[in-house]
Amino acid sequence: MQPPRDQADDDFLAPVPARRTGALVGYARVSTKGQLLDRQIRALTDAGCERTFADKKSGQNAEREELWKALDYLRTGDTLAVPSPATHVIC
Repeated sequence: MQPPRDQADDDFLAPVPARRTGALVGYARVSTKGQLLDRQIRALTDAGCERTFADKKSGQNAEREELWKALDYLRTGDTLAVPSPATHVIC
């Protein structure tokens, strides 16, 4: 039997928090018109994202309107999930 954890032992700077307290919000992006967002959005939905934002912009265009909307939507405790190129969700 393990002794109870002291909250002072929690590493709040760890790359992956021990427990998520807020919403899981997704952000997907493709850079060419021929690419589809379907797999990324499906991966984010399967991961449990309650809301997903998506950009379809050229790689030359640095303005990511939906990313800014996603960042504005986030609240303390929320996690932004972004699919990697292989459509694994990174939280």
